[in-house]
Amino acid sequence: MIENNPITGRCIKHESGAIDWVHNKLKRSGKLPEDYNLQQCFFGEHLLKIYPKKPVAIVESEKSAIIASCIVPDIVWLAAGNLNGLSVEKCRALKGRDVMLYPDLGAFEKWSLKAIEIKKQCICKVTISTLLEDEATDTDRINGLDIADYIIAELKSKKTVSEIQCSFSPTLQIMIEENPALLVLITGLQLEEVF
Repeated sequence: MIENNPITGRCIKHESGAIDWVHNKLKRSGKLPEDYNLQQCFFGEHLLKIYPKKPVAIVESEKSAIIASCIVPDIVWLAAGNLNGLSVEKCRALKGRDVMLYPDLGAFEKWSLKAIEIKKQCICKVTISTLLEDEATDTDRINGLDIADYIIAELKSKKTVSEIQCSFSPTLQIMIEENPALLVLITGLQLEEVF
């Protein structure tokens, strides 16, 4: 079972480091044959059929895919599930797509090698982002931050509603104060209030 810190949203790694999957429990109880082999897919892979023209971005964690999809909705954000979750087999679902990889800090080299392997199989066009590598501090690297951590930090650094010098109507100002996510939508989509 995967557990996340309720404050930071980051995955809590247990001492054993192991995840006890349901299929393993079912094998042990005799409800699945011993030779059963789980075939995993990307988190969010179902969106590929819904949005066949959108470019694809792959991150490590499900948390990162969800957060990034809220901020950059014109991309299909998928999650590999973990550092080793990016595989040629999973990438077969991406045939013909433009794909950008956003590895967590500390995973760049491993995912770069995996990107070469995926390209050799001619599955899809793959590029790897250096954004985190270029922006990371030593502390960021030690903490193994991911793109969601940077997005959250950026959102936290934005001025609060009361600090913004703007011309919102009193009604819209009240709505934003009650639901600050509305301001994220307004600024992210570059919406303008029409009187």
